[in-house]
Amino acid sequence: MKLTSMKDAISRYVQDGAVVAIEGFTAFICFSAAHEIIRQQKKELTLCRMTPDLIYDQLVAAGCASKLVFSYLGNPGV
Repeated sequence: MKLTSMKDAISRYVQDGAVVAIEGFTAFICFSAAHEIIRQQKKELTLCRMTPDLIYDQLVAAGCASKLVFSYLGNPGV
């Protein structure tokens, strides 16, 4: 099994304009992936998720997203 850092994975696999889904529930939300996308200043992303949450709020606020696709809008603060 080959491992890579989050920094390298985001750099290699998430390009500007990509469709991105960062899934997880409660304790399993991958904050590190979202924060690395923000650090690398990725732009024009389409963000997909069953229920958007705090990391999607952060990605939108950081100017990374151009579109959101989700199935349920009911989480507080979204």
